[in-house]
Amino acid sequence: MKRLWLIAHCAILLGGLFLAPASAHEVRPGYIEINESARDRFEIIWKQPVRSAGVGAVAGLGLRPVFPENCQRLGDSMMRRQPGALLEKFTLQCDGGLFGQSIGVEGLQRTITDVLVQMALRDGSRHTLRLTANAPVQQFAGGGTFLLAYFGLGVEHLLFGPDHILFVIGLVLLVSGWRRLIYVITAFTVAHSLTLGLSMLGRITAPNAVVEAIIALSILFVAIELLQRPEKRSPLAQNYPQAMAFGFGLLHGFGFAGMLAAIGLPRDVEIWALALFNIGLEVGQLLVVAVMLLFMRYAQPRLMAVLARHEKGAPAVTHIVLQAPLIAMGGISVYWLLDRLSGICS
Repeated sequence: MKRLWLIAHCAILLGGLFLAPASAHEVRPGYIEINESARDRFEIIWKQPVRSAGVGAVAGLGLRPVFPENCQRLGDSMMRRQPGALLEKFTLQCDGGLFGQSIGVEGLQRTITDVLVQMALRDGSRHTLRLTANAPVQQFAGGGTFLLAYFGLGVEHLLFGPDHILFVIGLVLLVSGWRRLIYVITAFTVAHSLTLGLSMLGRITAPNAVVEAIIALSILFVAIELLQRPEKRSPLAQNYPQAMAFGFGLLHGFGFAGMLAAIGLPRDVEIWALALFNIGLEVGQLLVVAVMLLFMRYAQPRLMAVLARHEKGAPAVTHIVLQAPLIAMGGISVYWLLDRLSGICS
């Protein structure tokens, strides 16, 4: 109980420092779909990511798609609210077409998100752009990666999703031995792949806000277990870490699906796009595991050797240094949990 209170107090101190990462996960990528319906006429779907701002209210990111000067809107736009996004549909008349022209998103350079742009022409060709804060304007010049963009989104979402990273790090620290680690990571992978796939294909659903809160709770659970001596950990973490990883992995899969749903899947090749996104997640996950193993193999022994030389004079310092990262991990998860619960209750 004392450790839990320590974690909670640490969350208050670290909350301000980690406000940006906590919000970053909730900012979904934007998406622009461009379909050529007739010569020089294009149907546009613009999904702008939004944040919750209280009951029935949303806060936009100040983003606006900018099309070439040869494009004019035809008629009014249709607006509709979706979970995590504001959907706008409109028609453009672009004399000379859009191929070879530049498209951008105004305000993107002030955010930490990106926008995936897909254009389907009447000749059957597809072109993809990925607009980022560093490159908010790009040109349709051919050779677009199309489906490979989903692979990149998967890798980036894992590597820039701090809650998923912390949970994977916690799993690596929780188990010992190569075989057991492989079992645990595999269980987590199978579980989140299952719910990601079923959710994106419309077979199952889960409230996004509740899922995000439970994901934060999963990190807190792992942090508390890591603060215990191995023999004093719960039977679930000590004897059945694979089952624990599988159970929480199901919830993390819903979290991945929430991000991907904001973009959507191309209707004719949705299975391939989903598979590439999931493969990207696994690559990002393996990179995190590899970095942690390298740290534990090379950096940790040196740190322990330095601490051992000072242990006789200041054993409390050694204990604090070893426990501080776990306390910080728990503190961040508590902050995320309270922040996301407040969003559910507001």
